[in-house]
Amino acid sequence: MMKKSLLAIILVTATISFNASAISESFRKQLDSSGCTQVTEANGSCDISKTKAQNSQHTKKVFTGHGVEVVFMNDHSVTVNGKAASMDENNADATVFKQGTYTIIHYRNGKVSLMENNVYVGNLKKAK
Repeated sequence: MMKKSLLAIILVTATISFNASAISESFRKQLDSSGCTQVTEANGSCDISKTKAQNSQHTKKVFTGHGVEVVFMNDHSVTVNGKAASMDENNADATVFKQGTYTIIHYRNGKVSLMENNVYVGNLKKAK
């Protein structure tokens, strides 16, 4: 009984004192100096190679196609046909946004795909 209690205390202490860092210190510094967050850097709405001042300008990336216009703003907002979208998922490959029946998949390579009612519609093109 005493050994089980001691083992439990050791496990709890080790778990509490374990300090995991999700990102490296150099990446954290890049985020800080650019004014970006992990989410905005990942979805392409903020560029960590730019300064806070450059990123604070309200620039936007517009993608169109299949009767839909998607706007990624560097102030962390995304709209689909003028309506605010919410981030649904963010992983190593892409960030996924939802707005009504639309699902927007913004891949790390810059490609943007459109789904409607969970059915793939096609890729969107960057507007000029």
